[in-house]
Amino acid sequence: MKRRLIIIVVLIAMLFGFGALLHSPPSLVDAISGATSKAKRSERATVQMEGNYVFCINCSINGVDSALFRGKLKKLFSGQSEDLAVGSETAITVYISETDYALVRYAKKLHEQFAKAGVNVVFKEYSDTMLRSRVLSGRYEVFLASEDLLDFTVLENADYIVVNSSELR
Repeated sequence: MKRRLIIIVVLIAMLFGFGALLHSPPSLVDAISGATSKAKRSERATVQMEGNYVFCINCSINGVDSALFRGKLKKLFSGQSEDLAVGSETAITVYISETDYALVRYAKKLHEQFAKAGVNVVFKEYSDTMLRSRVLSGRYEVFLASEDLLDFTVLENADYIVVNSSELR
């Protein structure tokens, strides 16, 4: 009887011990697998842009219907020009993928570039599925996404440029 009691106490102590190790932050499992939030943040910070990216403008939206404005906007995006010269009242909403961490970082840099040119830009992040849905239904002004997101040649009323990631850095 005494032996059974000791075994039960040891088992309960082991269960509580393992529970505490697995529950308390940072947990033992996170330390082994690298799944802590700090590890995820550092991984996101080191992700580099790869492949081609598409900068697409919806021609049927008010404010971006001018071919001259779209041309200047594309030059500003690709870094060929630093001035848009359209006035400070210009406001554009750019949709980007929230899962492309390198693109999100680049969007911050792009925001500064547009602000210098006098364009008020708002970046909205969506999941790939929602971004694809908005693009295919035509509910966007401008979006920036990886070329792999969808086939951009099928979009109607779209003016876009494809830029290699090495040109965007």
